[in-house]
Amino acid sequence: MEWKEKTLVPTHIEVVWDIFQDQYITKLMPKVTEHKLIEGEPDKIGARYRQTSRDGKKTETYIVETTQYLDTPSRKEKELHFFPDNAFEVKLRFVLIKINENETELIYEGCKKPVNLKGKLKQKLSTTHARRQGIQKFVQHIIREAGA
Repeated sequence: MEWKEKTLVPTHIEVVWDIFQDQYITKLMPKVTEHKLIEGEPDKIGARYRQTSRDGKKTETYIVETTQYLDTPSRKEKELHFFPDNAFEVKLRFVLIKINENETELIYEGCKKPVNLKGKLKQKLSTTHARRQGIQKFVQHIIREAGA
């Protein structure tokens, strides 16, 4: 499953970028209950975190690696790579492009591939509509967190 969402956030690029910093990950992703640096430096390529998330009664821990990181005045990028539930390979990429002082383009793209039978079954059981709705809900959450 791959996706790419683009939207305009009516806020300065630095305000939006702040919520993508590692120290605020639990605000960006409310299901994340722990995000502990285990290797590298925060907000740098190669940073690795032990991340724990909770979905209902289920709690899981996995390693998240920052595989791309760019921070310039007019463009920001962050890519994360992880294997939740040992069933999927997930890559998330966030790109921010400064349109003007009060507008930022947000591009949220990702890929979630099953890596074993468990992942294939889980993906078959989830509907395309539900997955699409989850992506759009997350984009709206980012906009709210940015104060827009």
